[in-house]
Amino acid sequence: MAMTGINSFLLDCRTNDNISEVEGEFGVKGFAVVVRLWQKIYSEKGYYCEWTERSPVLFLSNWFGGDSGVTLRLINEVVKRCLSNGIFDAGMYQKYSVLTSARIQTQYFNVVKRREQIPVIKEYLLVSVGKIRGIVYENDVSVCRNQKNACRNGTSKVKESKEKNKDTMCTLEKARALFEELWKLYPCKKGKGKVSDTQKIKLLKIGYDEMERAIGRYVSYVKSISYLNHQNGSTFFNSGYIDYLDADYVEDKKPVKQTGQFVQFMQQDYDFEQLEREILSN
Repeated sequence: MAMTGINSFLLDCRTNDNISEVEGEFGVKGFAVVVRLWQKIYSEKGYYCEWTERSPVLFLSNWFGGDSGVTLRLINEVVKRCLSNGIFDAGMYQKYSVLTSARIQTQYFNVVKRREQIPVIKEYLLVSVGKIRGIVYENDVSVCRNQKNACRNGTSKVKESKEKNKDTMCTLEKARALFEELWKLYPCKKGKGKVSDTQKIKLLKIGYDEMERAIGRYVSYVKSISYLNHQNGSTFFNSGYIDYLDADYVEDKKPVKQTGQFVQFMQQDYDFEQLEREILSN
């Protein structure tokens, strides 16, 4: 199998306005995300990387340490900014769910132009490679617009079976990585080992953004009632979150004010003479 990635790439000493915009908005962490994305692209596929729904979680897990301070939200926002300001080609992303650019491709093909075989996907190209002898075109890509995932036609049942197993492992890896991010948000960190992989996959289907909102709603609710304590993390992530999801959440009325252990009820007016007559008549 022909080698695709490269071991190093050039990084300008002076950044252009697009990179300065990212660093100005997101700080040095935003700049780090862009550089790590370039590293991923050049080292793996060489001139592009697939960027589907699960990609941000896997990217965070594989390219950043636990104490980096980089979050899923930051990664998503930086990628969005890079697509809008031209660091990555927005058209390629919308059509094929890949991150690439003419500049990335130019640098890559300049490095690999003497290789005997350079496998490329024709649809992903933004630059001309007709004069490079080693270019080998891979199968055409059929695009599935649903959820912006690029789907390639399988060539055999064996390959399809391998892909299914690979997808299953990637899904589990993504679910575990997402759970680690959610666990950081939850205040009562007890019972982490009691949340199964099956449950983590359920949380993955809900998604980071909605689970983040659910955690925020629950934490706010607990704060509003003085005698309540947070559920153990295992309890919340196994079932406690359900009432706080977008579809099920109903904002409660302001809780009854409490003093010590006694509830202050609203005072009502009674007609005591009428009550006495009714009692005597019985």
